[in-house]
Amino acid sequence: MKRFWGLFLLVFLAACTGTQEPPLELLIAVGEGERVVFYPAGTDAAASLGFWDLGATVQDLARPAGETRLWVLAQDALRAYPLAGARVDRAPDPAAPEVELPLGVVCAGGTLQEGENHLLVDCGASGVWTVALADPALEAVDRSSDPEGTRYLLGEGDRVVRLRPGLQSFTLVYPNPPGDPLELQVSGLVTVEALAAAWDRQQRLGIAVDRLSDVLLYTWAAGGSDPPVYHGPELALTGLRWIRPLPDGWIVAADSGYALRRPGKSDLLRSGDFRDAVVTPDDYAYLVGPGRMLVLDLLDPNLAEHSRLAGGQAGSVAYLPAGP
Repeated sequence: MKRFWGLFLLVFLAACTGTQEPPLELLIAVGEGERVVFYPAGTDAAASLGFWDLGATVQDLARPAGETRLWVLAQDALRAYPLAGARVDRAPDPAAPEVELPLGVVCAGGTLQEGENHLLVDCGASGVWTVALADPALEAVDRSSDPEGTRYLLGEGDRVVRLRPGLQSFTLVYPNPPGDPLELQVSGLVTVEALAAAWDRQQRLGIAVDRLSDVLLYTWAAGGSDPPVYHGPELALTGLRWIRPLPDGWIVAADSGYALRRPGKSDLLRSGDFRDAVVTPDDYAYLVGPGRMLVLDLLDPNLAEHSRLAGGQAGSVAYLPAGP
């Protein structure tokens, strides 16, 4: 009976505060120049636990669910490193990569996106590839029909989804086997400077559209026959960078700062130079930028900021499980 009431009290307190404590046993990996630096998870201002010196500038990081390797995109190659030795208080052991896939091009500002069984490597005009995690090899994505500025991501079955910009519109191209792809256009946007997109846990796609003077937010349920739905009002952001899902809502980041949008609540607009972010399974968001890591407890109704230090070249982030 005492155990029951103790459990009840914990659940009650979590419901009142909107937080989950403590965080899961995770490490946070941050790409900082030619290093991957490992930090403990959580809101405490803890120092790094160690680093890998890779000898190549880190463009992006990814650790797909269930993977025992950290994938690192550099300017010359995609590499996967084993994570042996990771603990809540210890960085993984430095080791040679288990996988190395030369890109054959210079990838500047490249990004990685995770699917169920694949990664998507997007190096912009230099090339876009998919990589099967079970049998890694670079498979080029056919971009012959795509205009400059097209955004790529992985959808259901790890099929490639496209967001094609137009002069005053964008078009969502969604593979729909065994039929033809869905092509859903949103028009009347005055201008489309850039696009960013991400899936939430309900397989709903959040789409951010940069109009130079502001950013618009749209959502679309995977496989729906209607075009993406606008969720106003516009966001007072300029220089769109990325979008990430909240448990209920979205984080949109730009050169001018970032915004948090949640249904039925006022937008929160905040300043800060954040190049990348990751949301962990226990609903914490880790935002990184030069010299700084910001942690948000996404179940906190106030979404209080917890500021931590990171290296001056922090620009990408991923999370990985850690042992006891």
